[in-house]
Amino acid sequence: MSDNQFYTKKEFLPELGSTTSLVTCILLALFFVLSLYFRNPSRNRNDPIVMRKRINRVLAYSVFCLVFFYFFIPNSNYKLNVYLKLIGIPSLGFDLITQCFYPLLLTMILFLGPLLMYIFDEEDKFTFNFDLEFFRDIVVGPSVEEICFRAVICPLLFFGGYHIRSIIIFSPILFGFAHFHHIFPIEKDTIVRKLLIITLQLCFTSLFGMYSAFIFFRTGNLLACILTHAFCNSMGFPNFGDLPDHPKKNSNVFHIV
Repeated sequence: MSDNQFYTKKEFLPELGSTTSLVTCILLALFFVLSLYFRNPSRNRNDPIVMRKRINRVLAYSVFCLVFFYFFIPNSNYKLNVYLKLIGIPSLGFDLITQCFYPLLLTMILFLGPLLMYIFDEEDKFTFNFDLEFFRDIVVGPSVEEICFRAVICPLLFFGGYHIRSIIIFSPILFGFAHFHHIFPIEKDTIVRKLLIITLQLCFTSLFGMYSAFIFFRTGNLLACILTHAFCNSMGFPNFGDLPDHPKKNSNVFHIV
């Protein structure tokens, strides 16, 4: 995306103040979280009623973000083309395949240890339940989060004059804090444990956000970010706690290393 021709032609891009750009992005991230909790009958995120309502809301919010972003693009004969390029919708062709394949391959290499554990563990094969929870975690979640935090927020920060490197490093902080709501509801006897888990999740999601933002700027392809995000969600965080008691712990340690 840094090589995108429209990024070198200022007449195609809006000029925002750095403060305006930053505040706009913070508000977009804040309303993303608020959309999940507005008039919910329950705070149990795995309740089917809650899941359906949240899926509908975040899908609607992602559409709002895309429309909202469109009006920032200056009017010209190339407005639609510029808009599609900026949000990471590339032209169809072989480049589209390679731009998706290489980031996904790199991500699979990063998860090579857990992948090998799944392959060699006869009792723990890949299984997927194509239910509402799967649809939320693997399809909707990665799509709407990448639209909001990569396709919209990253270009808006660029319009504010922030350097691409700074955007890659600092914009994922908004992405990380957008997951902070998972700490609720808190039971009194688990508040410390919840805080530790959410701190770890904040660090993990922020690091992933940096990785995804790098892919976005490097490829200019939103689909590559979504596929990578979906793969990471399907893998989850490596379960190191089961290693000491695992019958193949020696080989599994080798796989992870």
